[in-house]
Amino acid sequence: MAKFSKKVTNLLSGQVPEFVLSDHPKFLEFLKAYYTFMESAELGISESQSTDGILLETETGQSNNLLLDASRLGSEATQIDTGDKILQEQSSYGKFTFGEIIKGQTSNAEASILQEDLSSNRLIISAQDKFIDGETIVGLSSGASGIAGRYKPNPVQSIQDLLNFRDPDKVIQYFLSQFRNEFLNTIPEDLADGVNKRELIKRINSLYRTKGTAKGHELFFRLLFGINSEVFYPREQMLRVSDGEFTFNKILRCITPIGDNGLLIGRQITGETSGATAMVENVTRFNIGDELVSEFLLGDDSIVGTFQVGEKIRGTATDTDDLYIKSTITGIPGTFTITNDGSFSKTTDTVELIGGGLGSLCQVNSIGQGPITSFYINAAGTQYQIGDQLVFNNANTDGGGAIAEVAVVNGAIAGESSTGYDHIIFEEATSRNDINPGDKIVLESGLGDITDIRLIDGGTGYKTTPTVSITSTNGVNAEIYPYGDEIGKLLEIKIAETGRSHETAPTPPTVSIPQSIIVLLANGSYVVGETVTGGSSGSTGIVIGWDNTRGLLRLKSVSGTFTGHEVLTGSTSGTTGLMAKTDPAVSTVDVVSVATSEGRYISEDGHLSETTMKIQDSLYFQDFSYVIKVGRTIDEWRDAFKKTMHPAGFYFTGQVNIESRINSKMRMPVIGRVTGVSASPFLSILNTLFGSVFGRRLGTNTDGTTQRANALLGVPGDVVQSAKSPFSTTTRDVTLSTVPISFRFQFKPFYNFRTVNTNFGSVYAGPKLKGFDKRFQGVMNTSAMNWARVAELKAIGTNTPADGTDIQYGDLSTIAKTYITMPVEILVPQGRFSNTQRKFDSNVSKFDSSV
Repeated sequence: MAKFSKKVTNLLSGQVPEFVLSDHPKFLEFLKAYYTFMESAELGISESQSTDGILLETETGQSNNLLLDASRLGSEATQIDTGDKILQEQSSYGKFTFGEIIKGQTSNAEASILQEDLSSNRLIISAQDKFIDGETIVGLSSGASGIAGRYKPNPVQSIQDLLNFRDPDKVIQYFLSQFRNEFLNTIPEDLADGVNKRELIKRINSLYRTKGTAKGHELFFRLLFGINSEVFYPREQMLRVSDGEFTFNKILRCITPIGDNGLLIGRQITGETSGATAMVENVTRFNIGDELVSEFLLGDDSIVGTFQVGEKIRGTATDTDDLYIKSTITGIPGTFTITNDGSFSKTTDTVELIGGGLGSLCQVNSIGQGPITSFYINAAGTQYQIGDQLVFNNANTDGGGAIAEVAVVNGAIAGESSTGYDHIIFEEATSRNDINPGDKIVLESGLGDITDIRLIDGGTGYKTTPTVSITSTNGVNAEIYPYGDEIGKLLEIKIAETGRSHETAPTPPTVSIPQSIIVLLANGSYVVGETVTGGSSGSTGIVIGWDNTRGLLRLKSVSGTFTGHEVLTGSTSGTTGLMAKTDPAVSTVDVVSVATSEGRYISEDGHLSETTMKIQDSLYFQDFSYVIKVGRTIDEWRDAFKKTMHPAGFYFTGQVNIESRINSKMRMPVIGRVTGVSASPFLSILNTLFGSVFGRRLGTNTDGTTQRANALLGVPGDVVQSAKSPFSTTTRDVTLSTVPISFRFQFKPFYNFRTVNTNFGSVYAGPKLKGFDKRFQGVMNTSAMNWARVAELKAIGTNTPADGTDIQYGDLSTIAKTYITMPVEILVPQGRFSNTQRKFDSNVSKFDSSV
């Protein structure tokens, strides 16, 4: 409790007899003083300075201080009654006085001073247990201040509040620290500003319950630093097998709405005929043709029963609404059933639904892969021989490994009356140990046109056939088209747009899938968009592709069945060709009320192509690791976090989040009086409307620009969005002039030669005249220099008229140069018989040496 209000002193007047009140008032005062003493409390205080008084002389040896306005004197330095005190001039503290109220600056707790004993660093106060140890307390009357210490309650209050010590809201500050040691042992003492520790103690269990969770971590850092944090789990970016999230949607389409069916989102709908029910997750409305279509996205788990095509559904906007919103179910394509997978389909093929419905769009979703199984010879060529190898170009086929060779040339032995492709063959088991296995009777030698191809290995993985060439020594002009029964077979058809009204006759709709035909002996190229007609069957189809390197003709909207080896004729190009092979894909589809949409991934998890996903390691990218992102270094919180919130068996690391807090608020006006004129963004352009632009383009007299007239004056600003300069690029405002600079050099004479000062040095290799004596006297094996040699010497290098003249005696003391070189002797060792360093048994010098 904040203040001790259950005091006996407050009850004395009503508890004593009437005669005591009237006859013994002093006794009542005594009782009040006694219980006031018993109900008081002690508050330790520090950094509080006592007052100084005027010392009185006495005959008894007592030292008393006189306070000028005191009504009575005591033996203590501090008088009991209030009033002005004499303080030291340098003191920064006031003097606590009897009866004044002190207030804690942090806890805001208040109490009255009953007795001050600053010499013992304590105050006797009325009971108040909410002062915080270490906070500053201030006297509201005197202005004195000090630091609160330990609080000691009185015996009466201790007895009455004994049970209250269980409550953090009522316990004294000293016992509150014991609560903290018991329940907040792992939490640091210093918490964020504004955290109420009494409230924290009561609710700390909520924090401990969230230990190990992201929510708990965020709460911990708000307590510790008062800032937000973020928890990142590396397992969220860890690549796992089959971890992709794939989903399907259940859709139902309706027409002719009654009411706003958009209000049915989150509501249950019911089929009026079938009684089926479902919850609506979303409603999308759009037009197909002239009909408004509403598509209902249904919760898969909420569908009960089977809705019927053509029945009405109904629902209400609220539970209390008695007005039904209705709409009629329209038929949509459901499941495709492939009865013949065909060959040579492509994933870009568009599948048509031919019937009474509108707006559907279907496409081949996946096709199969397979080997090459046979060949068709479009041109037999010439000069080929058995064993010539076929070369397969597998680019963009997803397959490979096919091997084949020429098996028959010049034809095989056939019946004379035969007009077809029949060959005379061996009876079963009559061919054995032949290097060319087979059952045909062929000519095994010679050159000629290709009659048959032997398939050694069909390869694997072909989604479309490769192109073929033949490696041959002499053979030319052959054209071979490979074929495979499993290549491009139809596996799945997807519905991109379901359309509407597919229950309208003819129903169910016919599925029209593009058809591929291998054509031989085409005399031209079929044109996309033209109609091709079969000569025998009369069947037709529209050309969507022609590949002359593979002999592959692709048709859509095929009507009828192409048969045999009939001739196919293009209506526009006039191209004709012989149909060699076709295997059309065939499928059927049913009409349903609720269809399952094409599945899709709702995340990139498990995708090898996702760059943010990582492979599991033994430390960071694993299921039991996490990262704390907070705007503090990990050294400040690691230990406390591990003891308080970190779950055992996990690994964690810290990441410093850097936040920029920029106050971009602007006040107008910045300085001066507020005149009452409201600032507006419009006013910010007035400087442009009524301002001037001054030019300061720099130029020179030689750069081709001219000085602008009135260059010191500005021009009106042009309010345009472009940054175009209002000044011409051929003018200048400021001229940069060049000032010619001349230099005069005065050469200091280098040396004097024959009374003429030379201005250049004498840098050159070799001796100078001054050095002849000491240089030449020390040279070995030199012949003596006679006067004739001296007469040949000439002075050079002085750059004076003396250059080229004979050397004089006086010149020998100068550093002038002359035509003379330092004698040099080069000794080349040779092998002689007098040489004692080389011996006849040495293998270094030989008689055939040229040195």
